Amino acid sequence: MSLPRIALIGECMIELQQHADGSLHQSFGGDTLNTAVYLSRLLGERAKVDYVTALGDDSFSDAMCRAWADEGIGLGKVQRMPGRLPGLYCIQTDASGERRFLYWRNEAAVRDC
Repeated sequence: MSLPRIALIGECMIELQQHADGSLHQSFGGDTLNTAVYLSRLLGERAKVDYVTALGDDSFSDAMCRAWADEGIGLGKVQRMPGRLPGLYCIQTDASGERRFLYWRNEAAVRDC
């Protein structure tokens, strides 16, 4: 019997989180990606989880794909677009703990998907 296959469609972006000292921590994020990661962890060998998106051919996009593969997420539906980049966002947290999100995504590869 073949395993159930779940595909999540969306945009993953480079995430920069600004710390109180002004330093930045870089990771990857996005609602649909987070869902794919947690589904893959939860279901393990009981289902296949794929992520459907578009990325560039840059080192950030390469790192995203490696991280997803490490989580057991299928990459067969990831479109790689030469010369393009993923979107970017920064999270700033003020003194009271309120978060502010700044986005740079107008040129993201997924916009042409």
